[in-house]
Amino acid sequence: MDGHKIMAINIMNPSKIYLSKLTLSIFLVTCFGAYAINHIIKEEDNFIEKHGPKLILNNLNKDGVFNTPSFEWTSSYDGFKLSNNVKGLFFEGLKYKGKSTKVFCWYGVPKNLKEGEKAPAVILVHGGGGTAFEQWVKKWNDEGFIAISIALEGQIPGEKVDDVDGNKVYQRLTNSGPHRVGFFNDVKKSNLKDQWFYHAVSDVMLAHSLLNSFPEVDAENIGITGISWGGIITNVVTGLDKRFKFSIPVYGCGFLYETPLYDRLLNKLTQEGRDFYMNNWEPSLYIPLQDLPTLFINGTNDKHFTMNSFTKSFNTSKSEKYLRIEHNMRHGHAPGWNSKEIYAFANYVVANGKSPILVKLEMADNNSVLYSVNNTIKKAKLYYTTEVNDWGEKNYQWKESLLAVLVSDNQIHAQIPSDARYIFLNVYDETDNMYSSSMSKI
Repeated sequence: MDGHKIMAINIMNPSKIYLSKLTLSIFLVTCFGAYAINHIIKEEDNFIEKHGPKLILNNLNKDGVFNTPSFEWTSSYDGFKLSNNVKGLFFEGLKYKGKSTKVFCWYGVPKNLKEGEKAPAVILVHGGGGTAFEQWVKKWNDEGFIAISIALEGQIPGEKVDDVDGNKVYQRLTNSGPHRVGFFNDVKKSNLKDQWFYHAVSDVMLAHSLLNSFPEVDAENIGITGISWGGIITNVVTGLDKRFKFSIPVYGCGFLYETPLYDRLLNKLTQEGRDFYMNNWEPSLYIPLQDLPTLFINGTNDKHFTMNSFTKSFNTSKSEKYLRIEHNMRHGHAPGWNSKEIYAFANYVVANGKSPILVKLEMADNNSVLYSVNNTIKKAKLYYTTEVNDWGEKNYQWKESLLAVLVSDNQIHAQIPSDARYIFLNVYDETDNMYSSSMSKI
């Protein structure tokens, strides 16, 4: 084995790229002797410099995403809004194919916010088929947060129109950035600055910089939440932009190449496209870089973000983290923003609200499990699945266990069904907020 073969191994497994130099040095000395170390470590440094989070961050920084973008308020779409405290704006996005772009957003403040006061804020990142949602902004305004919802594919408010294939789609600006093309179908080494995902990430970071400039925004307390594709973007952005106070990715996670759906879509890309995605955009490259309180939310049988990859993402996070797994949660924007735990978590971070419940597996054998919690709970439910076939949406089912689940002080003791293969526990506090343990294999 030589240095080039080591690099090939790392490239095929992105999670291994960021080995510490100490770990790498010990490995190299053992296998090759000290003579090889300097050359191979330089190759590793060169790879990291030209790929992954460092490459992306260097380019975003050069493109000015940490600077306040120019913006303008617009009343052109007031006929489509329902709230007087929400208004439209355009900010200047990055250039696309050499031309200037604009990005539409809905922006709202709490109705009771007085002149001269500040409030915490949140950036709202929509998923596939979505747009900037005024009702999402209002929901956060009602919780006391300033909110901005970004249209990430050039959309503007209005009735949907037919595209060339007869599908109903949102109207788009003529001077917008790119729109999403399938699952990273537009990626290749030579076109980073024109890729939709690059623009989506930059739009979120520019919106963050814009919020920082508004006098009514408490710039020290700006969070982010994203749904589905927005959750993917949220996981990537929070690995790059350290200004965020909290993060709530819904559905979207990392290790997407381990899900049946995205594995199939990745295999439809060219080899160049697959390599670029794995080396630069896979969210699992960014999750270990996060350092902020995070609430991960998903459903048990989500076909887009399956429990294996979602659990691995949660376990990979080194942040203060909490988990909410809903049995058979529907996939969509409304289900993704309706969970009341989202708003309780945000208030916990920015206003010293009630602490979320952290559920830890302490002990397990073939017949029972013992979990601990960091606060008082009123009830708990154990869920299990008996068969998993490639984690496809319909290839496994989660059931609530009918065996004894005993709550005593800060511990939960549960009997495991004899045919269980994977389990997780949901607990409920006195306000019925629900939190979960990570999934465990039996």
